[in-house]
Amino acid sequence: MEIKWIYPRWGSAHLDWKAFLGKVKEHGYHGVEIDLPFGQERKEIAAMLTDFELDFVGQHWQTQEVDLAKHKEEYKRHLLNLAEEKPLLINSHTGRDFFSFEQNLELIKLSEEVEEDTGVPIAHETHRSRFPFAAHVCKQYLHEVPSLKLTSDLSHWCCVAETLLDNQQEAVDLAIKRTYHIHARVGSSQSPQVIDPRVDTYKEELSQFKNWWKAMLNNAQAAGRPYVTIAPEYGPLPYALQHPQTGDLLGDQWDINQFIRKEIEDLWN
Repeated sequence: MEIKWIYPRWGSAHLDWKAFLGKVKEHGYHGVEIDLPFGQERKEIAAMLTDFELDFVGQHWQTQEVDLAKHKEEYKRHLLNLAEEKPLLINSHTGRDFFSFEQNLELIKLSEEVEEDTGVPIAHETHRSRFPFAAHVCKQYLHEVPSLKLTSDLSHWCCVAETLLDNQQEAVDLAIKRTYHIHARVGSSQSPQVIDPRVDTYKEELSQFKNWWKAMLNNAQAAGRPYVTIAPEYGPLPYALQHPQTGDLLGDQWDINQFIRKEIEDLWN
């Protein structure tokens, strides 16, 4: 089974598109994770991806509407906009943590209809503020919807639960089985991102996340999947912290993402 390495646009939006895509291509990534604007600009970005021979994972995060009817309309519009350019899959920030179980189920059903109509898989990110914001909550949806796919970033669950999820093994095991896309960031019981996973201070956290990533890869291989997409996702501000006096960032996003990639490659090879 192949790992398709995907680099996030998040944190690199200050770079010109061609400079960004060229850097990603040069360092051996298979694609990028990006949202897409509407209209002509979308076509221009898609054309550049073709020129650089890069795949992409579509990212939906924009829908924030509180009114459910308006939320559904906006959500569908964004999903279809991404699907039209035929990404490997769509990673979606779906629903709201304050929507009811039934309201979020309506959005999950809508995403499955879009997936069926377009042929583009849609995975839902385990992200704070969205329907799968916590392990114990997401578990209910996974039991209710057997076809539900996840983008697994368990750093958010650790932060919400204030643990490394050692007391929620059933939810973690179920999430691993439903993982279709991996956001590889190391979190802790107190934050969705440790300051620098390369230092011994976070040895326990790094070890736990590596165990989870390996289990996700093993599960995908056992299921006969030809590849898994992984985005190393150490984030920029405000995920990355600044020195309170100098303002210097305490971790370099690009360097740490290359470290995470190598850690996973060593796990798998």
